Order: sequence, then structure tokens, then C-alpha cells
Amino acid sequence: MTVPSVLVSDLRNGLGPAGTPTGPGLPADADTTSVTLYALARLGHPVDPSSLWSYDTGEHFCTWQGEDGASVTTNAHVLDALGHHLAHAGSTDASRTRSAVDRIAAWLIDRQEPDGRWYDRWHASPYYATYCTTLALSDHGRGPAARAAVARATDWVLTTQRADGSWGRWAGTAEETAYALQVLLAVHRSPGADIARAVVDGLRRLSALDGRDGEPALWHDKDLYRPTLIVRAAVLAARWPVSPPPGTGPTRAPMSTVA
Repeated sequence: MTVPSVLVSDLRNGLGPAGTPTGPGLPADADTTSVTLYALARLGHPVDPSSLWSYDTGEHFCTWQGEDGASVTTNAHVLDALGHHLAHAGSTDASRTRSAVDRIAAWLIDRQEPDGRWYDRWHASPYYATYCTTLALSDHGRGPAARAAVARATDWVLTTQRADGSWGRWAGTAEETAYALQVLLAVHRSPGADIARAVVDGLRRLSALDGRDGEPALWHDKDLYRPTLIVRAAVLAARWPVSPPPGTGPTRAPMSTVA
């Protein structure tokens, strides 16, 4: 797949000293900035992530200055951006970056629910937060605590699959099924029969759900809303045919993090 050069240019040109905003007229934020940095790096156009340091509170990364509360998914995306930069691009500030990566990972692990899921302020469904955090920890978390957190999340996803193969907080949806599938396809362990079976059933159900009208709005703002392109990207990523584990069929795309 070839990414249009104009898209890469737009992403690069949108980055300023404080990062990039979600849209025109809005302030820059750590969530959109980290996703932009990570996308550019995965596309072979890495940019130094120093714009993220202004969001570092010393404990976690705020979405914007003066944020009331904290976002699990924002910190998962920051972990993706800083972790990938540390592993692939090197850094003149490697010690600071490594410290931040380990600190964010620990902060995320501390916020995991006892049953293995995560919740976040921006989304009604725990499958979104669990997907974002599991992928970030599986790629950039170090040590037994990170591995255990990923395993708990994977077990929670497996045990909450619906009889028809879908996933969803209130009913099975294409969006939540896509997030759950990406958790199962991202774990860095040999896929067992339970994962293979869950993925086959999930992909079959996702094909039936994809494109249906009337799916619920699950994203939080002033009102609930449904960002169509983000949801569509998640579904496509879950169905992308890349190196399937035995018996699973298509797997997630190499770059599947969404804002």
C-alpha cells in the first residue's frame, strides 16, 4: 500500500513546537500529536518527539495544559510515539525518553481494572481503551508487569466474546469487534487454539457487521459522536491480511493505532 505523499506532507507541516491540534482553531494536544508522530515514524518519516515534553506532568502526560483528570488512551498513544522513537530513531535525549517510556507504562498498568480491561474518558466502550493500551504495552512495555497486564487484557477479551463472534459493551458492533480482534492479533505470544478460534469467529462476524447503518455513537465529547473515518480505519486494520497466525486468517495492519 502506498500512502499519498500529500498526506505525509500534511502531517509533517501540521506539527509545530507544541505539536498539532485535532482540527483548525483548536489548541495542540498530546493525543493528536503523539498519533501524528507515530504515524510519520511508521511511514518512514520520523520527526523528533520533543513537542511532547510540554505535556509531561512528571507522573503522566496530560492531553492539554490544565486538563482536569487524565486520559489512559492519550498516554497509550504517547507511549507508542516515544517507544517507537527510542527503539528505531535513536535520540540525543535517550535517557529522558527511556525514563518517560517506563513511567508511562507503569502508570498505565496501575490503571488496569482487576478483570483486565481499561476505561478511558473519551470512549464509552472499554474495548477502545483496552486496544490502545494493550498494543502500546505489548510493543514498548518492559518486564513481567507489562507482560502480565497484556495477558490479563487478552484473557478479558477472550472471555467477553459474544456467541455470534462479536464484541461490544451493550451489543456486538463492528467498531468494538475490530478493537478486540486487534488485541488478540497484537499479543506477542504464540497463538493458542483459543485465540485462533476467537479470531476466526470474530473476523467472520466483522464481515457481516461491517457497513451496517445504525451503529451506536460511542465517543465522548459534549455529546456522543461517531468519527466515521477513525472507526473505518480500525475495521480495515483488523481485516488487513498480514502474516496470519495459524488458523486465524487475516490479521491487523502493521500500523493500526488510531486517535
